[in-house]
Formats: sequence, C-alpha cells, structure tokens
Amino acid sequence: MLIPDWLHRQAQQFPDHTALEDLHSGRTFSYLELDRRASRCAHFFRDRWRLRPGDRVALLAHNSAEYVEILYGCAKAGLILVGLNWRLSLDELKAIVDDAKPAALVYGLEFTAGGEALVAAFGLERGLALADGYEAALAEASGERIRMGWRGHDDPWYLLYTAGTTGKAKGVVQTFGMCFTNCVNILLHAGIRRDDVLLAVLPFFHTGGLNLYMNPMLMTGGTTVIMRQFDVDRTLELLGSRITVMFGVPAIYLFLSQHPKFAATDFSRVRSWGAGGAPMPRAVLDAYFAKGVTICFGFGMTESSPTVFLTDEDTARKKIGTVGLPVMYMEAKVVDPATRATLGTGQRGEMLLRGPGITPGYWNNPEATATSFEDGWLCTGDVAYVDEDGCFYIVDRTKDMYISGGENVYPAEVENVLYQLECVAETAVIGVPDDRWGEVGKAILALKPGAELTAEAAIAHCRAHLAAFKAPRHVVFVPALPRNALGKVDKAGLRREFGGQA
Repeated sequence: MLIPDWLHRQAQQFPDHTALEDLHSGRTFSYLELDRRASRCAHFFRDRWRLRPGDRVALLAHNSAEYVEILYGCAKAGLILVGLNWRLSLDELKAIVDDAKPAALVYGLEFTAGGEALVAAFGLERGLALADGYEAALAEASGERIRMGWRGHDDPWYLLYTAGTTGKAKGVVQTFGMCFTNCVNILLHAGIRRDDVLLAVLPFFHTGGLNLYMNPMLMTGGTTVIMRQFDVDRTLELLGSRITVMFGVPAIYLFLSQHPKFAATDFSRVRSWGAGGAPMPRAVLDAYFAKGVTICFGFGMTESSPTVFLTDEDTARKKIGTVGLPVMYMEAKVVDPATRATLGTGQRGEMLLRGPGITPGYWNNPEATATSFEDGWLCTGDVAYVDEDGCFYIVDRTKDMYISGGENVYPAEVENVLYQLECVAETAVIGVPDDRWGEVGKAILALKPGAELTAEAAIAHCRAHLAAFKAPRHVVFVPALPRNALGKVDKAGLRREFGGQA
C-alpha cells in the first residue's frame, strides 16, 4: 500500500479550514498555513542542516503546533522523528539518544538545560531551541510547498520509546502504513468528521497523543485544539463549550469527575467520547452515565499504532468492562500461555495481535523483535478472554498479576472494587511476598480531601465483594499515586517503594 501526503491534500481542498489551535500560544493555523510551515521545516532540515533521508531528528518538547509541524516536516523530508519523553531523567534520555543516534535535536524552552546537555554529550552539530531559533529557521527556509511523495507501508516515520522489561527502553518503529491504518480504523469506529473539534490532551511523545486522535483528525480535515499539558479546569471549560471529540485515559476522566465544576458542566456538545490505556473503574463510568455521557472504551499499544479495539456506544453501555470486537483492520486472539493453542469462550490467556497496524519491530533491537512475535502475531503480555459474542475483555497485564496461594490475582479486578468506596480518590494494588501464601495483595490508597477510611474497613469491603484470596492483606495510605506522563499509575515505582515483605 502507498500512503499519500494527506496534509498537502487537505491544504489543497480546504485551505482555509482551521487545522490546529494552540491554547498555550493562542495561535491558530489553517491547513494551508500548516502545510506551508511543515514544508519550511522540511526545507530547513534538508537544505540548511543537510539532513538526509533516514536521518533521525529528536524532539524534546511539550505539546504545541510546532511539534505537529516538525512531525510533518520530517515526513516531507524523509526523516524519522524521535519523540522524547520529557518526564524522563537526563540519564534515561541519554540512553534513548544513544540508541536512536539522531543527527539533530530540537528542544523547548523548558528543556533548555537538558537539550544543551544532550547536544554536548553526543557532540551533535545540529541543535535548535524552539524559543529563540525555530521561527527564524522557518523564515530563512524556502517558502516552496513540498508534497511528500507516496510512501510505502513499512517506511518509518517516527520512533516512540517504551519501557523495556530489562530496563532498557525500546524504540517502537512507527511506519506510514501503521499511522494510515490507525487513522482509517478511527474514522470508521469513532466516526470523526471534518466539522469536528478534538481536544488533544495526551502528550505527543506518546502514541496516544499523536494518534488518539490528532493524526486521524488531520487526515479527515477536522480541527485539533492542542493543550500543552492536561489542565482540569480548562478541559471542563472546553468540553462544555466547543469540543465535539474527546479521548483520554481513565485518570483524566477520574480527575474531571472529582472536580467541583463537573456536575454543572454541560457535555451535550461532545458527541464522541473515547478512553483507553488502563482499566476504567465502574464508579467513574457511572458518574458519566449519570450525565448522559457514554465513554467508548478501547485498547491499544504503541506496537499496534495503537488502536486494536474501540467499542460503540451500545456495547459500552450494555457490556461494562469490554473493549469490544477488534476494529476493522486488526485481528486478535487469546492463547494458552503454555501450549499456545487458541482458547475458547471465557478462558483466560495471553492476547496476540496481528494486522497492518502492527509495528515491523524495534529500532536497533532484533532480539526484542524476535521474542515479541510468534508466527506473525504480536505477543502483548496482556491477559484477556472472549465472551460468547466475540467481545474481548482485558483482565490485566501479565506482569501485574500475582499468585496468592496458587490462585492468579489480577489487580485491576481488586482496584475496581476499591473504587466502589466513595472516599477513595485513587488506588492501585500490587503483589508483595508472603511467607504463607507466596504473595498477597497490598492496596495503595489515596483518599478524597477530608475523607476517612481505615485499612480494616477497606479490606472488609473487598472481602464482601471478592473471593478471600483476592482481597488485599495490607493497605497503605498515600497523598496521591505516582503517574507517568500519560496518566497511568506507575506500578513499577509502587513496587519499588512498597513491594517488600510486609
């Protein structure tokens, strides 16, 4: 399959339609303006920096219109963007830069110290600060618009790094075909249109930020409102005024539902709600159901571009907890962890994926690529099962599961029960060593302001709603749970801090 320059096409057909609105800078860009600026960016990379097709350009910056321009500028110039996670330490960033070996680095004002340190550490001859050099660079570049040539399905466009099980980050190759496949799947299943306005709150260094649904919105010709970093007040204000499409992780929906303005906010303008990235507590879903909002839950991975599942509204309401059927251009199955045989209805095993949205592999890491695929299927490490209608249920990550007295315990199930307690703001459950049972559960709880709860009451609540072996034996109270840039609970950090024998 050959992939076109959809930004250029939209600029031809709808030049004056607003493509991007950057809330931080207050600037808006039409499709024609965005295509021109991406072209200038490509000219600068190619003509001034003398970058060649296949060279990598690392980008360390918050969400912005410039981020999108650089992404599409790299596409037009045949370069590969490397999105750097700004929450990582300098040492962690150095490991990624060492692996990707970019020829250039662009960094935001907030990351000047880190950007300059990376440039110096790797002897990069090309470094550019967005604050004082980017606009000048565009002004000096040729104003001739570039129409990207047709790209092959497997041609790399950008690299996104994820944490590896060995501690070394892995660069997931993102191809033009993967992005195109995800865009088509989103257009079909989320139903976004040219007159839609998306609020982009997830970080652009993550597949969720780029592809849920910023890139699909640009393909369809809609408008993306870019939020630099998630802000609860501003998000509620926008959802109550002019946003029509919203995608967030459960943490975002949780924080919105706990805000004092949530009850009074009118969400009737938003016609498409999506979520993914972690299990959604039933109590959070109920809070939105009460306001007439149905959040369509999905599942995906960086390795799958990311969308594999996205429910329709009817399924989302009737089958709480399901991620539904695979989207049009993806396939999934559940296999026995030992025999690798495909399992039947209701049987739990590892979920495998395949389809045109799956990555060809990991950058500079053939070993990880080889071990992650099995007869053309991507091994996810996620425990799942399928019901009688073919709908999938993601139980938990294999690495988060623990075994207590010979029984598998999936923390997401326990966490969902703890969220039934009105006083609980956030919770996470981990397995900790136990002399008698091998492992038992430890619940880490953050309570709502002014709320009270004892460890005994929390455990008793779980025992009333779960099998005894699933109920946590220990409870720890904290002010807030640690989260990564996407809003997922940092369970690895919790295991490091609280995972010792109690």
